[in-house]
Amino acid sequence: MSDNKNPMSELMEQAMKNYEQALQSGLKLQEESSRWWTDFMTQSTTATDWQKRWKTAATQTIPIVQKRMEESLRLVEQSSQTSLDLLKQALAVTGSDSPANAQTKVQQLWEASLRALRQNTQAVAQANAKVVESWMQLLAAGTEPCAPAGSPKGK
Repeated sequence: MSDNKNPMSELMEQAMKNYEQALQSGLKLQEESSRWWTDFMTQSTTATDWQKRWKTAATQTIPIVQKRMEESLRLVEQSSQTSLDLLKQALAVTGSDSPANAQTKVQQLWEASLRALRQNTQAVAQANAKVVESWMQLLAAGTEPCAPAGSPKGK
């Protein structure tokens, strides 16, 4: 067996690993969400307490969502630039002066395309992990309920 793996095989392994991590994170997020909602809904609180809790949740959520959106826009911009660079490489193949030169340029284009695909897959997986992590932090911060006025916190 050789140490060199097929680039497509490596890419598929990485994609499966990323998918598995995203699936596990999603399941964990669902568990935390259902726990939070159960805690939130089973408490006897006044309308003022509910309003305060919703306001707190919104205040915590908006900056995090904004940050994740900015990261997503950077990712889209980076992907667009990579796509333009690959298009330039593809157009350079048509200007090759010999078949050997064209073959070399096509091989370089395929390698660059696979690298870009791998990088984009990893970047999307990382971005998704950050989103899930942010939501889990918000849920964890919101799991301690607001205590009704005049009672000890947490009871």
